[in-house]
Amino acid sequence: MESSTEKMDTVVAELVSFFQALKSGSLFHYLILLAVVLIGMALIIVAVAYQRIVIKRSQTASKATQENFETIAADLRKRALEVKKQDEGLRKRELEVKERKQQQVLKRSQRALKGSVSHIITVGLRDIQHK
Repeated sequence: MESSTEKMDTVVAELVSFFQALKSGSLFHYLILLAVVLIGMALIIVAVAYQRIVIKRSQTASKATQENFETIAADLRKRALEVKKQDEGLRKRELEVKERKQQQVLKRSQRALKGSVSHIITVGLRDIQHK
């Protein structure tokens, strides 16, 4: 098994021999170098374009998600306001019912008191007449 330094030494040795061959002026080696450079440039262009496309898609998805969240938040605020109004209406009705019950209890107490006072007056008058 080769170590990483041995592999690196092999790659460097191959590059050195390649550039020495270019130095000798072989047309074939110049064409190979040109092809490698063009392929490298093409790969770089493709990588940059791909990166831009990915970023654009991410921004579009992020914008759509943000708009979706804003729509949901607006709906929730609207529902919360409706629930608050309904709750206030229920509280108002409960108070009205409670007030009516209190008035009914008060009227019954007044009637009972009137009846008691009338009875006491009647009994008192009878006692006075019998004496």
